Amino acid sequence: MQKHADLPFLLRQLIGRELSARYRTTALGACWLVLQPLLMLVIYTVVFSGIFKARWHGAASTTDFALMLFAGLIPFSFLAEVLATAPTTISSQPNFVKKVVFPLEILPIVKVAAAMVGALIGLTILLVVQAWKGEGPSMWALSAPLVLLEMVPMLLGIGWTLSALGVYLRDTNQMVGILTSVLLFLSPIFFPPDAIPHELRALVDFNPLATPIQLLRTTTVLNAAPDFQQMLPHLCLSLLFAGAGYMLFRRVSKGFSDVL
Repeated sequence: MQKHADLPFLLRQLIGRELSARYRTTALGACWLVLQPLLMLVIYTVVFSGIFKARWHGAASTTDFALMLFAGLIPFSFLAEVLATAPTTISSQPNFVKKVVFPLEILPIVKVAAAMVGALIGLTILLVVQAWKGEGPSMWALSAPLVLLEMVPMLLGIGWTLSALGVYLRDTNQMVGILTSVLLFLSPIFFPPDAIPHELRALVDFNPLATPIQLLRTTTVLNAAPDFQQMLPHLCLSLLFAGAGYMLFRRVSKGFSDVL
């Protein structure tokens, strides 16, 4: 009973350590949590709107384009951070595997929770810029965190799966880097969903980021109600994937100490 009671405290400690460790040696420290998404927004806006002259249907200005772009980048960055850290989550902590009795399955949870903090900061920046522009946000923006929360089961499944594979297959990190780049350009981030050619529509719809991106844009930039009929199937599949990832992790974790 005591072991289960200590888990929330342990999670809080590990999440705090994870966030502080990222910026402990930097001059600006935790300010990077805000500066990083802002710089990303500026760079992508300049490249796609200023250089490539990309346009978004209904976006009357560069600021409108930037809001649409940034709303799409928030779910992508949430997923990309988990993809980047998951393969080495267990392999980089051999002491937890060999020397102490430790619930290893919570380490991927820590990575997802830390990524959630960055996603919520990005969402806050989006809503602040939208308010500064004088176009909202509306009451539907209150449901925007639910979109990010709906992604959590999917990301936990990814975290458990990749962290387990990363112990046995060290090439996982390189493969994930390629997958992240593919997802960036196959997701409706730089273009609206209706701009996708019909022959590629099925491929993009299969992308797990398509639904969260569209829902987040709807609730923030477009000031409309989320489509819960669209969210429910995505959530159900995410829960199934999380369960499968957890079972895989538990099954193969017995051999972690032999490999590490």
